[in-house]
Amino acid sequence: MFILQHLPIVCLVLSGQICVVSSLCSSKLENSLFDDLIGMMLKLKGSGHGGQGNTSTQKNTPAFTAYRNSIQSLSSNAIVKFDKLWTNTMNAYDVTTGVFTAPLPGLYHFSAVVMSEEGKTLFLHLWHNDTKTAGSYTRGDGYKTGTFDVVLTLQKGDRIYIRCKGGHDSQNIFSNGDNYSTFSGHLLVK
Repeated sequence: MFILQHLPIVCLVLSGQICVVSSLCSSKLENSLFDDLIGMMLKLKGSGHGGQGNTSTQKNTPAFTAYRNSIQSLSSNAIVKFDKLWTNTMNAYDVTTGVFTAPLPGLYHFSAVVMSEEGKTLFLHLWHNDTKTAGSYTRGDGYKTGTFDVVLTLQKGDRIYIRCKGGHDSQNIFSNGDNYSTFSGHLLVK
């Protein structure tokens, strides 16, 4: 069995073109590539046929990517506050509360990566209004990352956020200048 363990490569097929991106690059380059990828996806979505799209459509499409570049201490049921932004069209994500509020009804995609402190447990859930959806539990030696990747149907005003599991005090989200903990979401279809 042939396994490619040391060749982290992602192939993207966009409009019939294949792009190969290696994940062995600086965080600044990764951020730039991610921003470019989001821009390309919004352009493709906006055009309806793989063309350049419409920039006014992009401005009217809810999308955000928030991150932390410092540790956040969490008490039981505390909301994780990704307090820095790369993207926030329609200003739907609030860095002061850590909550995304849907400005339009539709089908949305959300993803997050959260890192625990070295050797510490981290138990989180992604919430839709007052309903717990996906969970992430990390435990063990070293730094660990937990992920979320969900598609949800939202109504206008619905809230999405990541919260510490109840009964689990003194947990910390780890991040530093390398921005290890991120939270993203965007409208797929109205």
